[in-house]
Amino acid sequence: MKIKKIRAKNFSDALAQVKKELGSDAVILSSEDRKGNRPYVEVTAAMDYDIETGAAFTPETQVAPSNSVPDEFMDLRNELRSMRDYIEAMKESGFELKLHGERKSLFDFLREKSIKDEYALSLVKRAGDVSDVESIMSDDLNIVRQSRSPQLIQSSFSSDRNRRIIMLIGPTGSGKTTTLAKLASMAIREGKKVAMISIDTYKIGAAEQIRIYSRMIGIPLDIVSDRDGFRKSISRFSDKDMLLVDTTGQNPRDTKYIDNLRAFYDMNLPLETQLLLSTSSDCEFLMDTYKYYNSLPIDYVAFTKTDEAVKLGSIYNLCSLYQKPVAYITTGQRVPGNIEFVDSRKLTNLILRTGSA
Repeated sequence: MKIKKIRAKNFSDALAQVKKELGSDAVILSSEDRKGNRPYVEVTAAMDYDIETGAAFTPETQVAPSNSVPDEFMDLRNELRSMRDYIEAMKESGFELKLHGERKSLFDFLREKSIKDEYALSLVKRAGDVSDVESIMSDDLNIVRQSRSPQLIQSSFSSDRNRRIIMLIGPTGSGKTTTLAKLASMAIREGKKVAMISIDTYKIGAAEQIRIYSRMIGIPLDIVSDRDGFRKSISRFSDKDMLLVDTTGQNPRDTKYIDNLRAFYDMNLPLETQLLLSTSSDCEFLMDTYKYYNSLPIDYVAFTKTDEAVKLGSIYNLCSLYQKPVAYITTGQRVPGNIEFVDSRKLTNLILRTGSA
């Protein structure tokens, strides 16, 4: 282990020097403001090394990084990791976070929006005021969005002729069936030929709900119980531009439930997966939920029930932590309607404004 003390005129300069001398995986052990005629910040940092190779021992030494990940994405991830380490080290060593004046007010403002400490600290470090925060948050969300395939979710309703099979997954109460009907209505208005498939065979009420939507919108529906039935439905709807697939909502901690969903991905079909998360739920619950669904090939997250949420900081937390782009948000129960394809700037505005007095 290499331990080094860094002195600088402020914390931002000290952190930059730590990164330069010890690397982005260095852990901040302590930080103190030194007063006097020439005040300065003293930071104690450490880097753990592999004894045999002499190389810094990090997860990246075991798994080769993907060449397709943009540099900006890697820089953001490393910076957030450093901030998370800093927060944990400060808590463990008994230090209190020392921010003053406008930066302290800005940090408190972000925490009030339910943005987690490490992400709030990273934003404060990079920003001078609220307007700067809006721009930086928007850029962060845009980097996440661009790190995925250039064919974004909006292209589902474009004039491209490739058939799309979109599967909605998520826990009970996340609004999958209602959102499916919203997407179907939008696609029809764009001139698409659409069909719906439900593999939700656990709850009779849910199956009845999707039948009502099918009749109301005027599109065909298949309800299947296994992979053979699913494959037959895919074949039967071969003339459709878009297939929208509803799934069972259950406790994601149930490994059998996740395994049943994974079986459909083993069919080698071109499935596009959208994980729906209700913003009316607690952020810790959403983060725990994502952890279990993460074993499935998630392409996008979609945040539902934003009209019911007191705060929307969980959107930024989840995007920062799991690096998945936002497909859309839903803003109510009305079908058709109450669904928006928001860009990163509008999403940032919603996060910072929701819950304001």
